[in-house]
Amino acid sequence: MSTEVKLPVTGMTCGGCESAVQRAVGALPGVQQVTASHRDATVRVTFDPVQVSREDIERKIAQIGYVVGAPA
Repeated sequence: MSTEVKLPVTGMTCGGCESAVQRAVGALPGVQQVTASHRDATVRVTFDPVQVSREDIERKIAQIGYVVGAPA
């Protein structure tokens, strides 16, 4: 069974940022689909919660330099 989350992510400013997030999150085991949008400041992820958690996904996004959470 898959789970989908839409995360608010700040710091993405261009298509290159979107690609970086999609590559990093997409490499996690259990992640099936990733769509990042710098215009909407969101990352939508479909994943298998048995293999990867929302926290793992948020941690990976933070590791590459972006902020997960509502904009200040």
